[in-house]
Amino acid sequence: MELELDELRIIREAEGVIERSYRELVTPKAQDEDRWVTVRGRKGDRQTVQRSPVGIPLSNKYTILDTAGGDDLPEESHSSQFSGTEPDTVTKKGRGQNRKVLVVGDSIVRGIDRRFCGQDRDSRKVCCLPGARVRDVSDRVYKVLKGEGEQPEIVLHIGTNDIARNRFEDIKSDFRELGWKLQSRTNRVVFSGLLPVPRDSEVRNRERAQLNTWLRSWCRREGFRYVDNWDAFWGRWDLYKKDGLHLNWKGTNVLGGRFARVVREGLN
Repeated sequence: MELELDELRIIREAEGVIERSYRELVTPKAQDEDRWVTVRGRKGDRQTVQRSPVGIPLSNKYTILDTAGGDDLPEESHSSQFSGTEPDTVTKKGRGQNRKVLVVGDSIVRGIDRRFCGQDRDSRKVCCLPGARVRDVSDRVYKVLKGEGEQPEIVLHIGTNDIARNRFEDIKSDFRELGWKLQSRTNRVVFSGLLPVPRDSEVRNRERAQLNTWLRSWCRREGFRYVDNWDAFWGRWDLYKKDGLHLNWKGTNVLGGRFARVVREGLN
């Protein structure tokens, strides 16, 4: 009975998040700062029309480590990618060395290294696993963390590729297995909540919100930290690429900055 009540509470909270969010989108709005104009429909039944600012040319160097599992959009290469680049970093030394800080996630985290890693390429890294599901990360977590020193700080952003492909109970089971493996390696773990997806319907986004509600509660029980990104990205379709799934340069800067802040607060 207690479990059933907990599930009902999670569903109700998730529905409340989506209903409040969709009410905010009743009227289109123009964001003058970057000259974006977005037209939204209530249930994803209308095309999002965007006029994007001039893109800033960026380049990232990735080292291919191994073949990743999972699916993604056709343009994705299914491989692990580590990166580290430039501004805004805070590190804390332990036993004469900088503590290692690592972001592990699916293709949503690609490009956040510009903001997250800063100039400290040795201590901060981003491991991008395009198309990865929770189980894929769980299967390779020990390999990813190999050589990252004692008690590395880990930020995980996964679950987007699980929605609509796995049953909710299976997703929760995969998160629990991943959590157990991480606890055997470090006690400094942050789970990042899923982002809303502009191209998807209200139903799909409600499922993401429901998973976030469960994830937040589970992290509290297990002693993990949780960062909620939903409100920062809901309605901000100017932070996404035209595919309505991945983040553009502006969106990756926002997400990378949020991760940098939660890590800075934890280390200090």
